[in-house]
Amino acid sequence: MSDQYSNECEKIREYFNVIEQRILDPIQKSEISHYCTATLLLLFAAIDGLGKLIHNKDKAGSNERIRAFLDYMGGDYSIRKKELLDLRNSLVHNAINVASFMSQTEKGSEYHLRTINSVGIIYVNTTTLLRDFNRAFERIRKEFEVDKAMLSRAANRLEWREDDYDDDTLNILATPPPPVQFVWAR
Repeated sequence: MSDQYSNECEKIREYFNVIEQRILDPIQKSEISHYCTATLLLLFAAIDGLGKLIHNKDKAGSNERIRAFLDYMGGDYSIRKKELLDLRNSLVHNAINVASFMSQTEKGSEYHLRTINSVGIIYVNTTTLLRDFNRAFERIRKEFEVDKAMLSRAANRLEWREDDYDDDTLNILATPPPPVQFVWAR
């Protein structure tokens, strides 16, 4: 295995670890999952990030990246990507849900991504979305293991962040940034 390929694998592995530790674990292991808005904001951030890795354009905008990953998730996510993108934008820019009915309970989960009323507002079940996101996340992880071209393109969009600070640099308790970041202009 070449050094370049090994470095690419490590970048992708580390980025996936960041998603697990900073997005999925907080949702799955804390009270966050009881709050639909918080759960959706975190999941949409991960969807955007993974969309950046798989989009065919290096400089795709966030809306394009999100649509690409919703297409990757397939099924109703691909069909309802416009409504989901509207919901994401509503939450990110206003922290107010005006685009859907939301629930995190199992009851009613069979209506996930269905139109609820004649206005066209959809129902989003965050527990179902989390489950489906996890499936897509595992699927993309496996694809990166076998598709070297896909892995290389994605790794080129990530850059190692140098850890040049120590505990004395900051005299406050803070979570440091992750060791990988997106390269916006390459």
